[in-house]
Amino acid sequence: MRARPARALTLALGIAVVAGAVTAASSSNASPGAATRSLADALGSDAALGPVHDTWPRAAVPTDRYELAGGCYALRSDATGRYVARTASGFAGTAAALSAAEPFHLQAYDLGKYLLYGTKGDFLSGPTDPAANADATATQTARGYVAGTTDEQTAAVRQPALDAIDAAAAQERETVAPARSAAAGNAVIAATQPSAAAEWYVEHPAGGGFILANPVDDGDPADPGPLNPPIAGLLTNDAGALSITPGQRIQPSTRFSFVLTTGCTSYPEIGAQVDGPPYTAPSEVAEAKGYIDAHLHGMAFEFLGGKARCGRPWHPYGPAYALVDCPDHVAGGRGAILEDVVSGHTPGQGHDNVGWPTFGYWPNYDSLTHEQTYYAWLERAWRGGLRMYTNLLVENNVLCQIYPYKQHSCNEMDSVRLQAATIRQMIRYIDAQYGGPGKGWLQIVTDPFQARRVINAGRLAVVLGIEVSVPFDCRDNNGTPGCTAAQLDQRLDEVYKLGVRQMELTNKFDNALTGVTGDGGTTGVLVNAANRYNTGHFWKYDTCPKGGDPARTDNRQYNFDDDVAQGDSHADRDSIFGGVLSVFGGMGIAPTYNNGPQCNAMGLSELGKHAIVGLMKHGMIFDPDHMSALAREQAMNYVLSTGYSGVVSSHSWSDTPTYHAVLKAGGVVTPHASGDVLGEWRDEKAHADPRFYYGVGYGSDVNGFSHQPGPIAGVTVTYPITGLGGVQINKQVSGVRTYDVNRDGVDHYGLYADWIQALVQKAGAEGPALRTDFERGAEAFLQMWERAIGVPGDACRADVPDLSRDVVKQVKHGMSWEEVVTLLGQPSSRGASDYTFCSEQG
Repeated sequence: MRARPARALTLALGIAVVAGAVTAASSSNASPGAATRSLADALGSDAALGPVHDTWPRAAVPTDRYELAGGCYALRSDATGRYVARTASGFAGTAAALSAAEPFHLQAYDLGKYLLYGTKGDFLSGPTDPAANADATATQTARGYVAGTTDEQTAAVRQPALDAIDAAAAQERETVAPARSAAAGNAVIAATQPSAAAEWYVEHPAGGGFILANPVDDGDPADPGPLNPPIAGLLTNDAGALSITPGQRIQPSTRFSFVLTTGCTSYPEIGAQVDGPPYTAPSEVAEAKGYIDAHLHGMAFEFLGGKARCGRPWHPYGPAYALVDCPDHVAGGRGAILEDVVSGHTPGQGHDNVGWPTFGYWPNYDSLTHEQTYYAWLERAWRGGLRMYTNLLVENNVLCQIYPYKQHSCNEMDSVRLQAATIRQMIRYIDAQYGGPGKGWLQIVTDPFQARRVINAGRLAVVLGIEVSVPFDCRDNNGTPGCTAAQLDQRLDEVYKLGVRQMELTNKFDNALTGVTGDGGTTGVLVNAANRYNTGHFWKYDTCPKGGDPARTDNRQYNFDDDVAQGDSHADRDSIFGGVLSVFGGMGIAPTYNNGPQCNAMGLSELGKHAIVGLMKHGMIFDPDHMSALAREQAMNYVLSTGYSGVVSSHSWSDTPTYHAVLKAGGVVTPHASGDVLGEWRDEKAHADPRFYYGVGYGSDVNGFSHQPGPIAGVTVTYPITGLGGVQINKQVSGVRTYDVNRDGVDHYGLYADWIQALVQKAGAEGPALRTDFERGAEAFLQMWERAIGVPGDACRADVPDLSRDVVKQVKHGMSWEEVVTLLGQPSSRGASDYTFCSEQG
């Protein structure tokens, strides 16, 4: 019987024992949420094209090089007291009065590094030398696709794409942003475009003032200072004239001050159109509140060798450089053969290939080759209520080899390493906009305690995950494993050190760990042929065993009696795979199979079980999605037998028995956003284990794999929408395009808060309960993760006869709240400053 807690007495540590219940408060001396409130104060309303971050209090003469970000400043020489001023030829002149100075918007392109943006939309720059680095980023074009088809129609589709790719590569080599070299001279000009010549490294050296170096390679991408060679020169004001002095010798004439002023021209950027500070919890120990997306591919612009998808989630120079179409989509998009195929267009039909600022065609919820998670759109989702997501690092070696236009390795684990580094670069960029290292709204988290602190501070926590077809390079070589258990352990240790905490064991192909649930429909035929290329065999499909759960099957493949794969909930959902194979593949013809129900005979191998054991030892989160029906059953039976709780089904690539098993284990299920979210939510909530906290999220599978939700029929959302914590969500504006979820659905990721409102309205009388469960999603994930790393679970401790005597006496003064929870187990309730624990035996 559960003990009834009486009034709690909080001691110095925050522990009181009353009638079998324990209440614990955080032992932190810091003011709860202090960092959060300063961040919240920094956020205000956004103009459509204006700055997002220029609202925190600023010193008239700053002393911190990071706080310059987004500010409006005049540049004053410490040696002469004169200000940089605009002249007919640029910015070479100076003026005695602040009123005559040129006001510069300080646009951070990296930590401590800025573009100085003038009032005419130009840049303080050194002279450019187009020959200095014209070959530095030249595109690597690979035409080594896999041949093997004689179909004239397929060849006719492929060849124009290859021609467009070659032309795009040549064009890209001719349009590399120019750099400035020391040999280019020492003049200061007003450049019309940002480039390496307009990049200024700002440092605050001993002796006062700031120095501005251009250009500079500080030698350490993880830390922007101090200065190291090579460097062309320092900005100098000598004898009333502005120039760049070669070398890195600091002199009085190279020291400047930034003086707060007005009149700047806003740097072009995308706003959130969300009013009000982001919701923050009462303290870092409180119950978390907010939405969770357990399946997002934020770095998929590096997928398939880095050239198959168009645009990227950020660029040092902003949306005008990040949100551009692929080079092979030139001439009105008529070279975009892959885009046409996966989006259901007639090949060669073309599309409006202008991204920023008009966005006439893309992003849209049906396009799979264009960027949908630009960081400002992700920021809008965060401001609307998203508090946690899993960024899945993704690759497919076969598709990468086939696709002819690439610049990276096709090895899947190489791509994992690259994308793990790339997301850290984006976070660094966001930090730069918000005033310094760690001050941005996005942070990678590697344990549930850290995640709770980040979420309760009102920020967005990101968990790194992996979704590849050959994890750990453990290929199935026609029945022979491509790795040993010892190699698997070593490689699992490596990805853990990268920060990875969530994993699937396959994506599209059988491997040495598990069989796969094959794609259905026409995509299944093509991916099956690719499976043979990758493993040496086709999928080993047969009739499912008699007497099994009829819901436990794999996706139906073409059979002898019909030419349509029926009854497949995943048919052509990941159509980018089928698109690449159909346009560039020529992998051969897959076999037909007998009548259903159909199951892959390949289940969970001993090596696969060893991988799950390894995930458990590391406290990592296991995702059974994409495994064969047999492998899912075997894996979940093993998980349940161990009592392990760290499991999630992230995007509806399993089956109903698996979802129920995940919930029974204390795991989390996040339905695919484009599927039957309401139906899955109702079923899964009905099967949730009452021992565990329940909440729901969604799996967007955004950025290259799945179509996003379109407008919801029969629902009209009225703006502004009230989001998490009462923020007001207005229609989103990107460039000159205004988005409306009623018309546009989820064209880009920033519209997911709008989509949740539409879904709540569709739920009718169940809407309030659905919203509550969405807001409980992050907490449900955190509690699942706590159990995964060893925190005793269940709402009440059943494993100790008397919690107050057997366990609480071990609590010591000065313990952190993380240590208390690890010792006592998960609280039965979490308040703003106290936790309540109970024992079933009282």
